[in-house]
Amino acid sequence: MPASSLRLRLSATSALVAAAVAMTGPAKAQEEGEMISLDTVVITGSRAPQRISEIANTITVVDEETIRDEARAGLSLKDILGQEVPAFDPGSRGTRTNYGQNLRGRSALVLIDGVSLNSARSISRQLDSIDPFNIARIEVLSGATSLYGGNASGGIINIITKKGRDAAPGLHGEVQAGVGSGFNSSEDRDLNGAAAVTYNDETWDMRLSIAGADTKAFFDGNGDMIVPDITQTSTQFNTAVDVFGNVGLQIDANQRLELTAQYYDSQQDSPYGLYFGTNYSGLRGNPDDIEIRDGYSSDVDPATKRKMVTANYSNDDLFGQQLILQGFWRSETLDFNPFPDSSARFFSASSQETDFYGYKAAIVTEPLDRLKLTIGTDGDVDDFTASQTIFDPVLSAATGAMELEDFATIGRYPGIKVSTLSGFAQASYEATDWLTLSGGYRHQYAKTEIDDFVATTQQAAIALGLATGADSIPGGSVDYSADLFNIGATVDVGGGSQVYGNFSQGFELPDPAKYYGQGNYALSGGRYVLLSSVNVDESALGAIKTDSYELGYRYADETFKGQIAGYYSLSDKTVEYDRTSLLISLVDQDRRVYGVEGKLDVKLPHGFDTGVIGHYVRSEVKDGGDWVASSVTDASTSTLGGHIGWSNEVFKVALNGQHIFDYEDDDGLELEGYTLFDLVGSYKVEPADLTLNFGVLNLFDKDYTTIWGQRAKIFYGAYASEEVFDYKGRGRTFTVSMTKEF
Repeated sequence: MPASSLRLRLSATSALVAAAVAMTGPAKAQEEGEMISLDTVVITGSRAPQRISEIANTITVVDEETIRDEARAGLSLKDILGQEVPAFDPGSRGTRTNYGQNLRGRSALVLIDGVSLNSARSISRQLDSIDPFNIARIEVLSGATSLYGGNASGGIINIITKKGRDAAPGLHGEVQAGVGSGFNSSEDRDLNGAAAVTYNDETWDMRLSIAGADTKAFFDGNGDMIVPDITQTSTQFNTAVDVFGNVGLQIDANQRLELTAQYYDSQQDSPYGLYFGTNYSGLRGNPDDIEIRDGYSSDVDPATKRKMVTANYSNDDLFGQQLILQGFWRSETLDFNPFPDSSARFFSASSQETDFYGYKAAIVTEPLDRLKLTIGTDGDVDDFTASQTIFDPVLSAATGAMELEDFATIGRYPGIKVSTLSGFAQASYEATDWLTLSGGYRHQYAKTEIDDFVATTQQAAIALGLATGADSIPGGSVDYSADLFNIGATVDVGGGSQVYGNFSQGFELPDPAKYYGQGNYALSGGRYVLLSSVNVDESALGAIKTDSYELGYRYADETFKGQIAGYYSLSDKTVEYDRTSLLISLVDQDRRVYGVEGKLDVKLPHGFDTGVIGHYVRSEVKDGGDWVASSVTDASTSTLGGHIGWSNEVFKVALNGQHIFDYEDDDGLELEGYTLFDLVGSYKVEPADLTLNFGVLNLFDKDYTTIWGQRAKIFYGAYASEEVFDYKGRGRTFTVSMTKEF
């Protein structure tokens, strides 16, 4: 069996601005240049501000400087996280999706300022959500947690945004502009720009920003244009805009009110598409007819569009207690690339819409000396609909799917509404000066409502005039509830060292859109008669509960900063994918994930620094009493990475590297690993408050197929030849950017 991973992290910096509290009172910030210490305050571990030394979990904080440097060098948010967080799987560069980027081998809950970006439809675009220009830091908690509810079996990724309150007093501004290219053609170029205005005084603060990027074609290490991703889409020929605003009012010394709003729009408009041959000959036994061609046009192009509003209120002295309130609303539309149906009769593109709204409330109290108790409740509603646009079958066939015009719109998945209501209590007790105990309980209730639905294949046949009608698959509703516990301890062993351990439970609902709405039909008299179906009454989708165990060690001083943790998680159900229908089923099969994650940063003399980051992970399912390797479609790969850098007061440079190990599952399917190197750096022109950043990504021009590209061949191989889904990584790319502060 393949080696399963330890992963090497690369970073260009060692400085950190760690501030605390997204949903609470004014943030506490460390002085610039200070390493993250065990006293760094975060909110992700307990839902209230807490020092890392009090948290019995592995916490990784990716600071603003690291995010800024790597983003200006050309890395996306998912790429940065994949390089900086040991247990988070590496990203597939150039893709829009973060599918398969698990945290400790399981799904992660992604948040912006504590608001979930996950939805009932578990599509993997949570990290296509915000421009790094607007991020202050990212707090990552590895391992299942009962504190945040569903979809956190692997852990939490909490994106903390920049706020006016974190800026220096007065009015300030910042502008940024950058360009990138691999110099393969005139269409090999990236542009990006951003601007922000901040204001901060004792009463009011605000930050308003706009950030955007525009890309053209991507080329692989051989200088060839990368195949257009017709599955989960890429960011070739893509334009993204992120408008972000935050206003805060410090009502008095204890009370704060804050309002944050975002509009995010990332759309692809490519003149290049895959030509499938006249009458789709490339899908009908002549794969050589498939090629990339100019002149592509479609009425539906891939896009991510999101609007989000969050309101926060905190009172640090409500009858001696701390009150934290949050209300939120998020609305998003995701559009996908046109794709052939399973019998190559027509092309269609799906779109889905989600409205997500709810609240969070918590009271933090200290009923006894050295005992902190957080009690709270959460509630939210996730309302999901999906449609599918069928393109003119005659025009599409005649042009080999190069001209796609709207012909009909049908339903893609049943309408789904998921309502949740939860209550939780979390306690932290400083038993001695060297021992902190923690524990908590969460009760989560969820109700899933499914609309009546005619299966997509039958709807398409009706739209194409091949049938007159069809029976509906009945909908209905189903309730779920879960009791989740966690308990842990941290032990200060002196000299900057800590040992910690914990047990915690996670809870998740598999994607109901990929489960319900399936049926077996028979055509009778021109009408489809339903014979059997997957429906709520007869085969309701079950939930997955995960038990997670962890034992870790962390250390920090002026020279060394590191942590290492071993973990083991076990669940009694497994999601299986049908590679023809792309739908799922839930089977009673034990699944376990175990491994070791760690990272170490070292400050060396004369301005040098170095580091290593690694993750060894093993994902297995039980088959006939034996544990066997999980499918390559969702199992995590082991990784190893590192960096070496040099810096002084005005200049810094770092060489980062990351190796992804091979992986083979029990069916003999393989993921082939690869190694990438990046060179990043910056130069400060201090008198002008100007910074020049530069980067060389994929320094050695490696020609490789991304992890997502390798998985796409497996997922979609039943639809076309593998070459159609051979999504390569981008070749050597040079970037330069400038930032001016005033």
